Amino acid sequence: MNIRKLALKLLSEHEEKGTFANLALQNHLTDGLSPEERASLAALFYTTVERKLTLDYMIGALAKRGLDTIDARTKNLLRIGLCQVLYMNNIPPFAAVNETVKLARHDGERRFVNFVLRESVRRRDNLPYPDREKNVARYLSVYHSCPLWIVRELISLLGNDGAEAYLSSINEEPPLTLSVNLTKITREDYIALLEKEGVKALPCPLSDMGIRLEGKHRPTALVGFSDGLFFVQDEASQLVSQILAPKAGDTIVDVCACPGGKSFSGAIRMGDHGTVYSFDLHESKLSLIESGAMRLGLSSVHAECCDATIGKTDLFASCDGVICDVPCSGLGVLSKKADLRYKSEESVSDLAPLGLEILKKSASYLKVGGTLIFSTCTIRKEENEDVLFAFLEANADFSLAPFSVGERQCPDGILRLYPHTDHTDGFFIAKLQKNT
Repeated sequence: MNIRKLALKLLSEHEEKGTFANLALQNHLTDGLSPEERASLAALFYTTVERKLTLDYMIGALAKRGLDTIDARTKNLLRIGLCQVLYMNNIPPFAAVNETVKLARHDGERRFVNFVLRESVRRRDNLPYPDREKNVARYLSVYHSCPLWIVRELISLLGNDGAEAYLSSINEEPPLTLSVNLTKITREDYIALLEKEGVKALPCPLSDMGIRLEGKHRPTALVGFSDGLFFVQDEASQLVSQILAPKAGDTIVDVCACPGGKSFSGAIRMGDHGTVYSFDLHESKLSLIESGAMRLGLSSVHAECCDATIGKTDLFASCDGVICDVPCSGLGVLSKKADLRYKSEESVSDLAPLGLEILKKSASYLKVGGTLIFSTCTIRKEENEDVLFAFLEANADFSLAPFSVGERQCPDGILRLYPHTDHTDGFFIAKLQKNT
């Protein structure tokens, strides 16, 4: 199987049809590939998508031509070749060049691709990045392959050094993090079970249900998967239910639940005694929650289609807890979703108003004394603090409540997590209490 040829096909499909990178890849993982070939294809395709901004900049700089003058297929061929030369150290550079050139359609394309790729090899240690001293944001954008508007947001929030550390972290593959099903096994016993299988795992420092695995692993191949001993969930996401702290017999609502991780965590913390309403706008996604709950053996989870901006009026003022994890720009999970970083700034402009609308409606579920967790997997102030404080200003019966996770104290009721400092997804979590 020619992995480069298949990667070129996937990249063209992704570019021309706008197919999400993960879906484009999944559509071809059954094309008679061995496990090793699947891994190679995923690495080449995802890295090419992830580093597209840098690759395109280098194509223009090395070819000394505008990208709009280069044929779409030729451009994709160059992206794949450059990706191998610049980012895939397990492939000898000249082998990457020669094998990529073989995919060219005619002599003219062959000469052009060969020239650009050989230039990249020759200048590999002195590539023509933008001048950092003249424009640090532009340099960071090109070097780390992240759009300028996101880089400027990061610099505004974290400063130059913090922004660079954040960008470096999102270009590294994060470890696999699991949430242990405590209704079936303790965290310590599951870690011991993994170690018997030769898998090294450590408890997460903040989440009392989480473990991080060393090395690369397929979740479905891990011991205990079919028995429902765990599910995949980042530590930051696990903290939502930990901060909510539901008790046995509680009724909680997860308003934007798919794929279901926070609902599962809530059910497990209640010992599967109580009711978890897992709502989602998209009925087609509910099977993810249903199949996940079945594998984990959680009978308290009930999946149902519901528009979070409308809600289920028959449940208003009757619930003990609400998980309100709203749609967001996803800047905290860029390391896990290769194409998410290429959203335009305009495309996320409506998310803050939507988040506020969902938060207002979600508050209606709570009875007096109940707890609501507002969370996002982004770090943007517009989608986090601005939404939260706009809600509190309009709802005097709600207040922020202090909490702690691990050794982290949050006296103001707010937790901010960053991948470069906390080794989790970027996350914003606020705990709200409904008062008399």
